[in-house]
Amino acid sequence: MTNPKLTFCSRSHRGKIRKNNQDALAVQEQLLVGAIADGIGGGPYGDVASQLAVDACIDYLSSLENSNSRSPDAATKELANAVKFANEAIMTVQANDQQYQNMGTTLSCFWLKQNLTQGQENQQGAYQLHYSWVGDSRIYRIRPTENTIDQLTIDHTLDPDKIDAHQAPKLHQQANKILTQKVGSILLLKPDTGSATILAGDIILACTDGLSDRIEEACLLEYAVNHQYHLDKYADHLLENALDRGGQDNISLIVAQLTNI
Repeated sequence: MTNPKLTFCSRSHRGKIRKNNQDALAVQEQLLVGAIADGIGGGPYGDVASQLAVDACIDYLSSLENSNSRSPDAATKELANAVKFANEAIMTVQANDQQYQNMGTTLSCFWLKQNLTQGQENQQGAYQLHYSWVGDSRIYRIRPTENTIDQLTIDHTLDPDKIDAHQAPKLHQQANKILTQKVGSILLLKPDTGSATILAGDIILACTDGLSDRIEEACLLEYAVNHQYHLDKYADHLLENALDRGGQDNISLIVAQLTNI
């Protein structure tokens, strides 16, 4: 069974307002995994938390490279375990040094795996994208051949519809930016997980909210269609447009495209 060819490209920028970049990202091309994190709200040591998170996540998944656990369910569970492992890594640092006590981060990670039904290796739908996340760093599946985009993750933020706009106007206004869980400082973390079919030509986009808050889904799709054969240009276009639209936050993204099935 041959591995799919997944081409990766990434960008990260501190933006136009923030003094430093508290985002972090990492990929492991051989294993076909990626991870992206956003240090919480410009808080103390968010850059430390995000880097710890992606490093621990990739380290955990890399340790499974020779694992005999090959089922799709196992892959999804291991991604959730990787997020929990990252949480434990941050909490260990916090326990050893009080200056890091309040740091935290989002974390979203993905892993492309072949479906295991014998004889389906080269059939449509033979690959699955497994993913897990905590926070509001998003993962999208973009299918330029069908002109479609799907947000795979659901933001872990407050629901403004459940907040009385008259009694708590400021909270209602900011609800979709207030995280309901983060990596770091929570012992019983509950990462969400999911999986989606990936076809030849599909683009996986993982990004922090510095990108998703600036560029609407229709434009993410339009740029992907325009640059579907030039992944570097797509990544550059996304970053440049997020900066042109204010660049008020750190901006980070991973794009990956399946190029042979």
